[in-house]
Amino acid sequence: WALSGTLVAAALAWELELPRRVEVWADMDAWLQMEPWLAMGHLLAWFAWPVWPLALWTLWRWRTHLGSAHIALPLWFALAGLGSSWLLGGSDRALLMALPGMACLAAFALPTLSRNITALIDWFALLFFSLLALVIWVMWVAMQTGIPAKPAANVAKLAPGFQDSFSWAIFIPALLATLAWLAVMRWRIGKHQPALWKSLVLSASGITLCWLLLLTLWLPLLNHGMGLASMSRRIASHIPPGACVAVHGLNAPQITGLIYHGGLQLQRLGQEQTPAESCTRLVISPVAFEPRRSELETQGWTLRASVPRLRDNREYLLVLQRGG
Repeated sequence: WALSGTLVAAALAWELELPRRVEVWADMDAWLQMEPWLAMGHLLAWFAWPVWPLALWTLWRWRTHLGSAHIALPLWFALAGLGSSWLLGGSDRALLMALPGMACLAAFALPTLSRNITALIDWFALLFFSLLALVIWVMWVAMQTGIPAKPAANVAKLAPGFQDSFSWAIFIPALLATLAWLAVMRWRIGKHQPALWKSLVLSASGITLCWLLLLTLWLPLLNHGMGLASMSRRIASHIPPGACVAVHGLNAPQITGLIYHGGLQLQRLGQEQTPAESCTRLVISPVAFEPRRSELETQGWTLRASVPRLRDNREYLLVLQRGG
């Protein structure tokens, strides 16, 4: 029953994206290219850490019991999630389906680990997450005070126009989480009764700490850099106030950002795929622009600006102008 439910879920996930993926996977050469495999490997490396190495160790140590229910069922769940993520072009949301199965497999690795390996995992987690938390705090201090100068300059370069302000609502949760991490470190280093779950405490706590710090101390910076507010305002700066703007190839969040943050009056392209006659500006995605470049140039549209989400970012939108 569990296996059937997993396969049905994977089939539904594939079916939802089938129209978009048919053209991609119709060419069998796409299966043999290295880029999709490398992208999937990078996604697994950070998304499923530290579960995937323990899951692989379980499969090796319990290789003679792969047909047993406690190994076979989690393995099927994990494979279904991995397969769905692969078929959907490396979707991290589909990969979430694989994490429960991988976590169950990883649990069976704990009894087989020696004390030296357990200690190595603990020290790695302690050093790695402590260093990462320190970097987050140093960057936050640099954003607040300008000291150290080098991190502050890097933030100004990567996120132009960003100005941070101190907030107790952000600072207090981050401080409490950091103090809790120090308490967990002290407890783990101390002498206690042996327990299988102790080797995962530092890793789980460290991941929780770093995510919480990112979503508190760095949240304004992430909103500025990854959000659409800054990009929408820069697009609006290339458009006269009150002018009609046609849009093509934009998704719903991008259109919403232009209306809310940019204050623009937008019109979608008509059914005949020609910009509205009253509009003298057109905001279009690069993917939609290239097939229609010659057609738009014939209609009198000229490229006015290319606006990236961040400086030197690959994601950008094009602003076209028609007439004088």
